[in-house]
Amino acid sequence: MADHSGSSGRSTRFRALFEAALQDYEKATNITLASHPLATQLQSCQSAESITAILQGQVPAFCESQGSDRAMKSIEGIVSILTRLSATSFLGDAIDLPFPPVKAMHAGLTILLATAKDATATFDPLVDLLESIEHFLSRLDIYTRIPPTPVMDDVVVKIMMELLSTLALATNELKQGRASESVLTDMSPY
Repeated sequence: MADHSGSSGRSTRFRALFEAALQDYEKATNITLASHPLATQLQSCQSAESITAILQGQVPAFCESQGSDRAMKSIEGIVSILTRLSATSFLGDAIDLPFPPVKAMHAGLTILLATAKDATATFDPLVDLLESIEHFLSRLDIYTRIPPTPVMDDVVVKIMMELLSTLALATNELKQGRASESVLTDMSPY
């Protein structure tokens, strides 16, 4: 017979960690992620394609720059990886959060792109950040494919929290008009 108290305790701890990450996001950006109109729009999405369409709708300024193809490719890659990650019990809907971690990541990314659309900054550093997040998530995806252990689950959860923090910091920098190449490059989780 399996001991379910361990997984229940982990689930409670993961929930507390993600709730703290959402509060930290709000402190950094003054945006309540779960109730933002773009997050609400994402809640109704049932496929990676519909999520990608919303994200791409936030980046029309990229269409005029050389980074357009790179940005779109990274966005598609990030959404694809996050969709696979949402199938893991501790990153999907299984831990009974009103706003699951993967959905929070989608919303954080969408808000970052919407903020960048409104900023008067160069988009090359943002494209570099998107590519770094995509590469980082690719590695994270590998970790979720090995047999899960409590230690590995903790690592994956903490990484997702750090990525959400990175999105918050980048969004805050863009909101304040400090989207210099060095600022966004320094935030790269890679």
